[in-house]
Amino acid sequence: MEKERKGRVLTDPVEFRDVVAGMRASGKVGFDTEFVGERTYFPRLCLIQLGTETMSVAVDPLAVGDLSPLDDLLFDTSVLKLVHAGWQDLKIIHQRTGRVPAPVFDTQIAAGLLGLPAQAGYAAVVHEFLGTEVKKGHSYSDWAARPLSPSQLAYALDDVRYLPALHDRMVERLEREGRLSWIEPEIAALSSPASYDRDPMQEYRRVKGWAVLDRRRQAVLRALIAWREGEARRRDVPRRRVLADESALAIARSKPANEEALRRVRGLEWKTGGGSSAAVLSIVRDALALPEGQLPEASPSRPRGNGDRSSVVALLGALVRSRSRVHRVAPEVLTNTDELERLAAGERDRIGVLSGWRRELLGTELLALLDGRRSLVIHRGEVVVEERDAAK
Repeated sequence: MEKERKGRVLTDPVEFRDVVAGMRASGKVGFDTEFVGERTYFPRLCLIQLGTETMSVAVDPLAVGDLSPLDDLLFDTSVLKLVHAGWQDLKIIHQRTGRVPAPVFDTQIAAGLLGLPAQAGYAAVVHEFLGTEVKKGHSYSDWAARPLSPSQLAYALDDVRYLPALHDRMVERLEREGRLSWIEPEIAALSSPASYDRDPMQEYRRVKGWAVLDRRRQAVLRALIAWREGEARRRDVPRRRVLADESALAIARSKPANEEALRRVRGLEWKTGGGSSAAVLSIVRDALALPEGQLPEASPSRPRGNGDRSSVVALLGALVRSRSRVHRVAPEVLTNTDELERLAAGERDRIGVLSGWRRELLGTELLALLDGRRSLVIHRGEVVVEERDAAK
């Protein structure tokens, strides 16, 4: 019976329930989804893929209707859910149920701790650890269309088929290299509802260019983006359909007081003259009238040194790349340019590389380099860290 189910799309509710119940007994299940979200705020779930060591199936959520058997599997804490770059898949479940599956193991995160790039694709990871070629080609398929083609189905099932074996191979390597404990805090965020509950009043900080605005203009941008979030959710349309980032930033900069001034803002994605323009002008007026104490907090000031900070960041980056090669961990897994810039500016709080295993691997040396207790030299073509003589 299980052989008959391999390579099939489950559309019968009873069969769906029976297959998923059997999969729960395996203790670990690969999980992936296919969805469309270009025209909506909430992604439309079009296909669910589940895989164990012995079988892989796809589920048509539009046909089976009741997804409670899937929920029973995903929220069963005795079953490990295996994903690759699973944030979006888990977000869809959170949007639908208000809950987040746990426990979870993400093979992309594990790959980053074992020497592959931080955003390594599924096919590359499967090839690296299992020596198997995974075909590509349907990333941008119309998954809402029915029936699915055989090649679409094969592509979808491959996304979960190798996850159980991949998990076992990666855990073996992580244990052998003493890195299994590293992955726990990395993956914990995937199962935390806080990772998916975004504060609308903080969304403006995702708009490129927000930090260069003064606090009053930031208040305008904050209010516009929060309004956009609510409108997009209410209408179930992409955020850009309500108001593009660039338009929101331009409005915050120009602070239009009337419709004529609003029309002069370039790049608006909606037509002025209707309810939206009135709402935007009202938002601008209210934000400009906020008392000082209700404005966004000032962006953290970074102390200015006497030298060129970019050269300090470059020096820190050299150390990062050196340690990345030594420890076989991708540089972007260890830290990023923003953290290095903050370190160069004298900041020490809430910097990822200064906590946990990253501090032990790299953070302590970065601080020693900044404090003058270490230096970088080139030895046989390689960057090497040396202890500085305290007497010098």
